[in-house]
Order: sequence, then C-alpha cells, then structure tokens
Amino acid sequence: MTDKIIFTVTPIFSIPPRGAAAVETWMYQVAQRTSIPNRLVCIKNEGYTDFTPVNDNCSIHRIGFSRIYKRIFQKWTRLDPLPYSQRILNIAKDFHITDDSIVVVHNSMKLYRQIRQRAPQQKIVIHMHNAFEPKGLDQDVKMIVPSNFLRDFYQNLLPKADIKVVANGIDLDVYQSAYTPVSKADLGISENDKVLFYAGRIVPDKGILLLMQAFEKLAREHDDMKLVVVGDHLEVNKADNGAYQREVREIAERLQGRCIMLGSIAPENMHCYYPLADLVVIPSQFQEPFCMVAIEAMGAGKPVLVSTRGGMVEFVREKETGFHLREPMTADSIAQDIMSTLQSPDINDMAKCGQHFVYNNFSWAGVTQRFEDVINNWFH
Repeated sequence: MTDKIIFTVTPIFSIPPRGAAAVETWMYQVAQRTSIPNRLVCIKNEGYTDFTPVNDNCSIHRIGFSRIYKRIFQKWTRLDPLPYSQRILNIAKDFHITDDSIVVVHNSMKLYRQIRQRAPQQKIVIHMHNAFEPKGLDQDVKMIVPSNFLRDFYQNLLPKADIKVVANGIDLDVYQSAYTPVSKADLGISENDKVLFYAGRIVPDKGILLLMQAFEKLAREHDDMKLVVVGDHLEVNKADNGAYQREVREIAERLQGRCIMLGSIAPENMHCYYPLADLVVIPSQFQEPFCMVAIEAMGAGKPVLVSTRGGMVEFVREKETGFHLREPMTADSIAQDIMSTLQSPDINDMAKCGQHFVYNNFSWAGVTQRFEDVINNWFH
C-alpha cells in the first residue's frame, strides 16, 4: 500500500492558485482530503511563503529561485546546478519517502522525464489534464486523466500505458452552504435583464471572441441582455503579442455597459458569481479535455450551453443535463443557439438535472476516493 505521496507540478503557479488553474486546484483539493500523508511541491510565486501546513496529513512546500540564481544559472550559463526537479526530490527525501511512496507529476511530461532521470527507481504517476503529444514517457506509464476523451487520446498513442479516469470536482460544502452571492444589482444590471456568463482564459482556444461577436448580434435586437465575462482580459498572449485580447477589449468597449468585464476572480470565490447567470456559455474551439467551469456552473444550478469538442459531452448531455452548441460554430450559430436555449421550456429542468448529476458524480470527496482506489489498485 502507498504510504506517502509527493504531488508536484510544472513551475508556473503556486498552490493554492490565485486565479484559474485547474491543475493546481485539483492537487490542492485532493491532497488535503486524502488519508495518505503527502506533500504538495510547487513554485514559489510572489507573496507566498516557503511552507504552509494544511492539516495533519498535508503541507505545501514552495520552491523559490533568487533573481541572482535565475540570471546566472538559468539564463546566462544554463548550468542550473540545483534544478527544480532535484529540489522536489530533496523535499521528498526530507519527507522520508520509502519504496512504497509515489510521486504524482501533474501535466508535465518534461518534469516527469527529469524526475525519472534523477530517480530511476522511484514510483511515478503522471496526471495529464491536457492532450499533448507524449514525449519521453515510459511505454507502460501509469497515467491519470479527467475524462474518457483524454483516456482514449493517450491510449491510442501509448497502447501499453495503464490509464485511469479520475475526474475533477467541486466543493459541495461551498455550494450547499449559506453564502452571499454577487447579485445583478451589484453590477448595475436590471433584475429583468438576461445575463449570459463566460468564465475562462481570454485566448483563442476558449472561443470568447466568437461569443462576443455573437453577443454583438444579439445586443442589436435585444435590449434586455448583458454579457458578463470573468477572465484576465489584460493578459498578453505571446503567440500574437496580445492582439486577441485587444480585439476582445475593443468589442467590450463598443458594447459599453452591455458587456461587463470582471477580470480574474479567485477560484475560491467563483461560486459567488455563477448566480448572476441566466445561461453559462462555453464555446471552446479546441478539444476541451474536461472544463471546470462547466461543472462549477452546473453545481450552482445554472443551465450550460457548451461546445461538443472534447470531453464536456460526457457530463453535459444534450437535453439531459445541459445544451450543446452546433457545429460548425460561428457567431451566427452561437447567437441562434443562445436564443433557442433561453427560450427552451426545459431550461430550468435541465439546470436542476445538471446540478443533481454534478452533486452525485463530482464532489471532491468522491474524486479523492476514486484517486485513492486507483493508487491502491496500482500499488497494493
């Protein structure tokens, strides 16, 4: 049986994350609930401490690199005598891991390879949240993924891999307890207005620009509609030097008060914002492996209209737990789908069915139990 776990991730976001970061959120939620003693190891961003105790079984260890170290060893000489991967293993050693301990690497094949190279006998599991071309993974790698879609993707490329599905989740205690939601009035929206809601990164893959173009069409004919957007619209995408985000901001400016850009919202506060929505729209333009926003919105009892690309259709089932956007997606088709969904006599029933489905299948307690079952089956 597994006696200890090291959860670690590529050095981008600290844990707990301050913005949308599904990978780090999964780690934090599962690590604090599992009965197996563990350490969360991540990068140290500004404003975080080196160490945070979570509970008797769990603590967070953050790896910091000084500016001098980064300049000399990572940028100039590229020698990096004490790299991130080795520091993870040093923390694991201080944790007194044994032959029955495992390292779970999240969403980074590069980090998996680096740890495997430095600790060839170590038991390692990789948890992939995205569909990437597998590079340098063991042919019989043990892999966790959040959806059947992603399992099939990797199984096709790695036929000998042992791949198990462990979903993402929501904190039912937060959704089912009393809390003060953000109201339409708080944002200057009339109670009679219909609110379309989007949450996610402001990048082409997520389809926000297409949604805004669709909303522009709707806004010309419907005075009682607003679009609320959660996401960092000031982000600069390196691929196009921020051109996509600038176009999003330009449309928002043209729409004036009809489009409300809220910027980033901390993950632990998102449940307060979903009650604003009359419809949550997720127009993903890529093969979305899972989508946390979808189950969060469903958990809040809100109807969802989603892309059929990727894994969302596994839980957003057409006319059962939600609604689907038609292909090929265009601004015109999205506008039409929004109107037909808002006018559907089944919209409230779908929202209730979606909420019931999420409560039964995507609690963090249930996700954690599934994770433990998988780990204990692999390493009994």
